[in-house]
Amino acid sequence: MNRSLSDVARVFAGLLAVAGAWACGTTHVERDGFPPSSMAEDDATVGAGDGGQPEGGNPGAADSTVGSLFLDSGGQTTPDAPRVFDVQPSTLQTITVLAGQTMPTVIYQATLDGQPIQAGWLVDRGNLGSIGAGPSVQGVFQPTGTTGGIVNVIAGLNGQTIQRQVFVQITAQQNGANPNAPAEGTQIPTSIADVGSGGGLGGVGGEGLGTPVTDPATLAALMSPTGNGQAQGLALLYPYDQTVFPRGLLAPLLQWTWSTGNADAIQIGLKTTSGSFSWTGTFAAPAILTQTAGKFIRHPIPQDVWAMATDTAGSATPNKMADKLTVSLVVASGGQAYGPVSETWTIAPARLEGTIYYNSYGTHLVQNSLERSFNNGPQFGAAVLAIKEGATGPTLVAGRPSPLRAVDPVNAGTGCRACHVVSSDGSRLLVQQGDNMETYAASSAYDLRNGYAETPLVGYDNTFGWAGLSPNGSIAFTNNANLASRANASQLFSFPPTSIAPLAATGIANLLAGTPAFSPDQKHVAFEFIGGTIGAAVGNATQLVALDFDATQNAFSNLRVLATTTADPNKRVGFPSFFPTNDAVAFHQQLVGSNHRYDTWHGAQAQVWWSDLKTGTALPLRALNGLNAAGTGTTLPTGPGNHANDTTLNYEPTVCPAASGGYIWVIFTSRRLYGNVATTDPWLSDPRDYDATLVANTTTKKLWVAAIDLNAQPGTDPSHPAFYLPAQELLAGNSRGFWVLDPCKADGQPCQSGDMCCHGYCEPGPGDAGLICANSSPNAHCSKTQEKCTMTSDCCDKTDLCINGFCAQPPQSSL
Repeated sequence: MNRSLSDVARVFAGLLAVAGAWACGTTHVERDGFPPSSMAEDDATVGAGDGGQPEGGNPGAADSTVGSLFLDSGGQTTPDAPRVFDVQPSTLQTITVLAGQTMPTVIYQATLDGQPIQAGWLVDRGNLGSIGAGPSVQGVFQPTGTTGGIVNVIAGLNGQTIQRQVFVQITAQQNGANPNAPAEGTQIPTSIADVGSGGGLGGVGGEGLGTPVTDPATLAALMSPTGNGQAQGLALLYPYDQTVFPRGLLAPLLQWTWSTGNADAIQIGLKTTSGSFSWTGTFAAPAILTQTAGKFIRHPIPQDVWAMATDTAGSATPNKMADKLTVSLVVASGGQAYGPVSETWTIAPARLEGTIYYNSYGTHLVQNSLERSFNNGPQFGAAVLAIKEGATGPTLVAGRPSPLRAVDPVNAGTGCRACHVVSSDGSRLLVQQGDNMETYAASSAYDLRNGYAETPLVGYDNTFGWAGLSPNGSIAFTNNANLASRANASQLFSFPPTSIAPLAATGIANLLAGTPAFSPDQKHVAFEFIGGTIGAAVGNATQLVALDFDATQNAFSNLRVLATTTADPNKRVGFPSFFPTNDAVAFHQQLVGSNHRYDTWHGAQAQVWWSDLKTGTALPLRALNGLNAAGTGTTLPTGPGNHANDTTLNYEPTVCPAASGGYIWVIFTSRRLYGNVATTDPWLSDPRDYDATLVANTTTKKLWVAAIDLNAQPGTDPSHPAFYLPAQELLAGNSRGFWVLDPCKADGQPCQSGDMCCHGYCEPGPGDAGLICANSSPNAHCSKTQEKCTMTSDCCDKTDLCINGFCAQPPQSSL
């Protein structure tokens, strides 16, 4: 039976001894049977007492000499007689695999002193392939046919290991939707209602996968375009060039524009830089367009293809260069084809686990509005929704039905739940009730780990609106901007509160703090310094500041200014959110305001900026906002009405508390165009003003995500172009997303990475259990990427960094 890493790791140590009871100098074998980082690509030449340290650095170099003692033919040990353990072939093996197939294989032969010898075998990336565990003379590597890239085949003999490499190149092509791919079934509508329900088709909108191209002339035109499309204005609208995507997302919706305005068929190509993955798909117009009478101007990447492409891209390559993913598009109409137009994306080699909590005005999942929607239509809702990993639409978390004001003035609006904050560990939600929708004075707490149980916070009106929650939700630092009374200064409360009286705190006096936020390690807070005093400093309502916080003494100290705005009353700095490195924040920089301190509507304009605690250097995140490198022009597509410059329509950033794949991840509200799906006026998001049931009226008020480089230098732009957050409700106005960690899993529960587990480790389980949560790493040696750490040296991969308690990969550009 073939076994992959999760099956073999637990027995590999025993298999290392299958050749007999001969001893040797110590070659260090890392947990899971891997050779140490210093041996990641080299054979080990081991002599007496050399500790197994390889010489040189030549992958597939000379055979390993192992052992200082061995058994001679008489069964006696003879010192200092080296023996040669070898595995052939020693050079990099490259195989091309048709997606879904498990051929061709690569056969390895183990020898000792030139004679066949039984060895133990494993691979370090079970998603690329498997190998029989042995003991056996031959190891047969078999690809999975789902993922490409470099896989290390490791042979073990009595404590010694040799590593060989296979480069797997996955290739595929299709014409129309693949009937054998269940994931593509979710991208084909069965009715017009499917197009706009939930998160939209496939969680991203559009009309789904197209039908096969059956006309030979059109197929021939797609293979040999007439021109490059420049004369026809052919261009991709979404995604953006140079976007960084994580793994595990729903497939994006390709959206394009050209003067012809419609298409008969398209050809999409995906290819990695190294050739580890290549795919071509041809599609005629989606069948649903015959019912909607719409134009063929967008098409999703098939979900199974996207999973294969992103699981492959971003991994190691033979030349050690970043393996980026390029998409190309050719469009055909009237027997002529044009293109390709192309973009290149970076794929971060990690998944983003967790849940996104956001509030929605206009949700279709609950009805609690005071008034009817446009043209005396139905009620709509205001609620907090959640997006779980892999979901194609959100679920209701906070909010319940309540009557119209015209029907029941007493109970109207009582089910509204909207403005909110969430603790970064995903345990607690604070949200404002809609009993009085003009002030949102009353608050409720929700236990996110106990069926979303609600506790109204009676007696605390005008207290917890936009409060800053500590990472575990045990402390609330109250806000003094909107949603709170300015009669009381900002205060600390234990949470859930047991007394109306706040906690005693030192270092602040009559402080008026706007939208405070704790750092993930709880050692800092940041907020807009609206007024009051901190030591000798007096707030002037134009500064974003940070303080150190000692939770044992509830003491604040060490005031630092992070950003300063002008005296213009419309310009504000608020909604800070700390990076997982605890040394910098992203924040909302108000540019144009109207009737609210931190405006996101009624013509308000803002950008997302960042600043570090050490130097206080504040700059816009240019790429995130859609600016060019100089910050002087837009890189976003422009559209009708008020979409001439979408770079100032970005608001309310929050940062995922865990670094992943070499990046920090920021989620923010934006009113920018979403390709050609959401193109209405940017401030048209109140369902009382338009028919929010029509897909053509999809509001642009949506959530977007952007990657931020780890360890960015002050004064630089560490951001990358943003992507639309899949699975958010398509026909609603969405804002203020919090990407938080899910409640940790107990030992023995299935996992994908250590940051999902209460004890921080995700390790191979017994039998065929796969990966499960554990309380330590095998042999307590080192931690894999996204497993628990206290310092960088704890990480197995020596290129990893210890970020916020977990080993995290650096950006590809720094490898």
